[in-house]
Amino acid sequence: MRQRSLLCLFFLSTVIVPASCQSFPIVNTPSGPVKGVVVPVNGQDIVQFRNIPFAQPPVGNLRFEKPVPVEPWKDTLDGTAFGPSCMQDKFLFPELWEKAEKAVVDEDCLQLNVYVPGAVSTTVKKPVMVWIYGGAFSMGSTFTYDGSFLALKDVLVVTINYRLGILGFLSTEDSAMPGNYGLWDMIEALEWVNKNIASFGGDPESVTIFGESAGGFAASYLAVIPSTAGLFQRFIAQSGSAVGFMGIAPNPARAAKATGKFVGCLPDIDGDVNSRALTDCLKQIPVEELMDAQRDPGTQFFGSFSVSPLLWPTIDGELLPRSPLESLKDPMSTESIYFRSLDMLAGTTSNEASVIAMFLGGLQEPMNFSMAEGIPTAVLCDVFAPTLAREMFNDNPIVSDLLCKEYSSDDMEEQARKLSIMHADTWFVSPTIQLLDFHAKGKNTPITYHYLYNQPIDFFYMAPSFPWMEGAGHATELLYMFGPSGLNELDKSLSTDEGRTFSDVLARYWTNFAKTGNPNGDGLVPWKAFSTEGRDYMELKYQPVPGKNLYAKRMKILLEDIPNKIKNNVKTEL
Repeated sequence: MRQRSLLCLFFLSTVIVPASCQSFPIVNTPSGPVKGVVVPVNGQDIVQFRNIPFAQPPVGNLRFEKPVPVEPWKDTLDGTAFGPSCMQDKFLFPELWEKAEKAVVDEDCLQLNVYVPGAVSTTVKKPVMVWIYGGAFSMGSTFTYDGSFLALKDVLVVTINYRLGILGFLSTEDSAMPGNYGLWDMIEALEWVNKNIASFGGDPESVTIFGESAGGFAASYLAVIPSTAGLFQRFIAQSGSAVGFMGIAPNPARAAKATGKFVGCLPDIDGDVNSRALTDCLKQIPVEELMDAQRDPGTQFFGSFSVSPLLWPTIDGELLPRSPLESLKDPMSTESIYFRSLDMLAGTTSNEASVIAMFLGGLQEPMNFSMAEGIPTAVLCDVFAPTLAREMFNDNPIVSDLLCKEYSSDDMEEQARKLSIMHADTWFVSPTIQLLDFHAKGKNTPITYHYLYNQPIDFFYMAPSFPWMEGAGHATELLYMFGPSGLNELDKSLSTDEGRTFSDVLARYWTNFAKTGNPNGDGLVPWKAFSTEGRDYMELKYQPVPGKNLYAKRMKILLEDIPNKIKNNVKTEL
């Protein structure tokens, strides 16, 4: 016994991630045997199976192609260490990479991790939650999100990688390189889960996909793709909705051509381009050169201020034959019928525009202002409003003036807050409420739930904070939701008794929904389902509070008043 204890002590002192010495369980799956590692979490054991491939490496001729299912293996796969992240710019958020167990990025990255509470048992099938990370579809990693805390609520958690940026979403807008490879990766991962998760004790007929920011957008895209039927039954979209103006990349072929020119596949971007020849050339380019192209402003900036991303999901004729907004406007479409058959939970934070510095920071010098002091009205009326009018409302001439009038202020701090509200409302809040309306419309008892996350933190996270900012910033719910590990370790304030209680509340709401389609449970503040009439929601903070009709006046302006004025203006012109 003493010898075993000494061996355990030696082992624990030499590995990077603490692991109990009880066992390294092996699970036999249809894909092949996988060895995991037992990790103690909050006094309980979580079995983690890491770096499991769900597709063949998307390299060489498989670059810019749909993922190819992984071939079964015979030898036991070592699932005790995390694998690499997908290719991305590691200079963004370097502090997270410094803490990573494996700070490696690689083109060969299509793998997933499975978190199992307690010993693996197939006697009782547990609900499964599949996490899709955010990061503007250009960055993100599974190592940032430890699924152990959620798994302690008696669910299996799966975290998946998917191709990002140029490798995941570059498109020539035709059959040569249609794009959406990152979405295809998510679907292939869900296919693997469907075929293999029962071997880990999971229920393939009770799967919830959930994600935040790009992950929230992704969850809502997958929910309007009828070919995903049977792969999941519920979805949670956190700070992301596929029906917003940025639901589909505008003219992504521009980025493909610019990338081709940057790496030497095209002499220039003017005139006709042979898409097949361009794609074949890009498949041969060293991946680091593609990353250099992605970092270069010239591949995504075309001479005017823009808030629409180009490396983003696009209409590809297969997964997305038209925009999700157009699909859901028709209640009889196959997309709408499928979408409304799923259980849905969605919401936003109270300060989604905490990331606004990423968009406006470059305007400070030429427009002579400091974001720390506020934002002048000229930024709203001369730059931001005209851009939204162009990119959100088809360049309708009346919209810019309407937005300028509605969101302007003479005080720079108040102007900064109002412009941030406009940014948050147009990017996140109104598209989320519109998505909820589509889901609940015509249902007597919709399984639809809405939240507003409103628990601020007192330190910088994701983006610079300014004195005039108010509310909970973009992605701050993740600090509590994933519990006392990973992101939660960024600041000790998150681990106070009050903070830990709140983490438990969030985890219970989320996992209750994954189990039954209803977030409610014993000891939790009752959460009423969303309807198109009352638009009930839950304000999530240390003491949750129910509410109705979130930002009713602001939502009416964006979802009713402006569209109606545009229609009336068109009729007048005719």
